[in-house]
Amino acid sequence: MNSSDLSAEAASPPDARASALFAAVKTVFSTEGWEFSEVPGRAVIHSGFEAHHTRVDLHVQAFPELNAISVVSESPLSLPDPPRRERLAELVLRTNQGLTVGNFEMDWDAGRVIFRATNLFTSAEGDAEIIRGLVHTTILEMDRVAPLIVLISQAEGPTLAGLDLPELMSRGDLLPGEPSGD
Repeated sequence: MNSSDLSAEAASPPDARASALFAAVKTVFSTEGWEFSEVPGRAVIHSGFEAHHTRVDLHVQAFPELNAISVVSESPLSLPDPPRRERLAELVLRTNQGLTVGNFEMDWDAGRVIFRATNLFTSAEGDAEIIRGLVHTTILEMDRVAPLIVLISQAEGPTLAGLDLPELMSRGDLLPGEPSGD
């Protein structure tokens, strides 16, 4: 082995799929009985849950070089027309004001809402309770905004402009219950 082989080997990151952190994510899903599939060639799993208002599909990605995982869900509804997209952006901003874990983002061009929760761990093995909590948080938060996204998608003209998002966000009948796994 020459020095160029050593530098190439050092420059290649370790396979994240073989990391203790990715193994911890898969163990949590298996322990909980949550069905999942691995994304080929990546330290990512995909899963879906039937929540109170909607089906929440999510993926969990391990970043062992950072001792981090990220749990991401994307709304199935796309609202790319400008008036709805603007109300959707307002919903995202207003919702983020009250969050302590994770945040909503928006793919502006597609008019699609995304929820992301990321955690940095102190060890390479992660923490099962935190991983489980991030999955639950992602499901609950996406489920919480799902009916509001539907209301925005169905509203037209003056009704869309007149939606009182703070009032809608406080409605108890729109709050989700506990998620259930597949």
